Amino acid sequence: MSANVIGDRVIKTAGRFHKAAIIAAKLLVTGVCFWYLSWQIDLAQFFSSIALLEPGWTAAATSALMLQIPLVAIRWREILHVLAADRRLAVASIIAITAIGAFFTQVLPSLMGEGIRAWLLVRRGYDWRGSVSSVIIDRGVGVAVLLALAFVILLLPSSLSALGGYRDLVLMTYGALLAAGTAILLLLPRLIAPLERLAYLRWPATLAMSARRVALNPKSFTILGLACVIHALTVTALWLLGRAQGLLLPVPDAAVLFVVVIGVALVPVSVNGWGLRELAVVAILGRYGIAPEKALAFSVCFGLLMAIAALPGALVWLFYSLAPVKRSVRERECAA
Repeated sequence: MSANVIGDRVIKTAGRFHKAAIIAAKLLVTGVCFWYLSWQIDLAQFFSSIALLEPGWTAAATSALMLQIPLVAIRWREILHVLAADRRLAVASIIAITAIGAFFTQVLPSLMGEGIRAWLLVRRGYDWRGSVSSVIIDRGVGVAVLLALAFVILLLPSSLSALGGYRDLVLMTYGALLAAGTAILLLLPRLIAPLERLAYLRWPATLAMSARRVALNPKSFTILGLACVIHALTVTALWLLGRAQGLLLPVPDAAVLFVVVIGVALVPVSVNGWGLRELAVVAILGRYGIAPEKALAFSVCFGLLMAIAALPGALVWLFYSLAPVKRSVRERECAA
């Protein structure tokens, strides 16, 4: 056996070990967070808080989260149309792919769910680089709009906006990220040329050019508008869940909770934000007189509703055709 083959096997084994170690570390962080919370609450009161949820408000919150899936699909379709103007994927196909990705994002690490979206798009006839680029840009749009909305939300009057004394720090962090992102977007034309000279940086350069095309395209208003509506539905779901639990949260307070639960989920140190989200919600709501059992039930139920809202993706996965499309079908679909 040659040294090159042995070296490749060692690299692959090391890569698998590295991925397994990351997943194990995230599981450990999530477990430690819940173990800590279990010592701070009365489990009987926690389960009674969940059992007393009002079904009508809970169903409305779940519906708001479900509605996000087709909106994300339409936003992603607009991005694809900017990147490949001569092609347009059928609405039914893009919604099906997005639903499947949303389901796997709930049961697997979020990046794997996004990878499944890209893989399924390739099965519909798109190339790998373009598919991955579109998914990254779509996710980037969601994060960028989240940062902008979070910055504005924390400036609004709310009993929760103090964030336990960390409001100014969070505002500075979000402001710095927005400023850095804007500066990079403006400087991209100067940065792309040097990147293209290096073979291993050509794909990042292409991705950067694609992102700039999306940002400067007239369709960007539609894309950003859809992102705002999607985040607004999350705020709505939090407000409805509060009603289901008997928490009469004002809309500004629900918006602040949105900043917390979604912002924490972006920190890649736990499994899809579980554990860290619960710690943050219990800490913030606890400062305003809400019992930790009730705050924990609120956060856990929100995570469960997100998982339930993604369940249709499992049905789509079972019945959606994974076979590569034939050329004639591909041409008809792209012309739709």
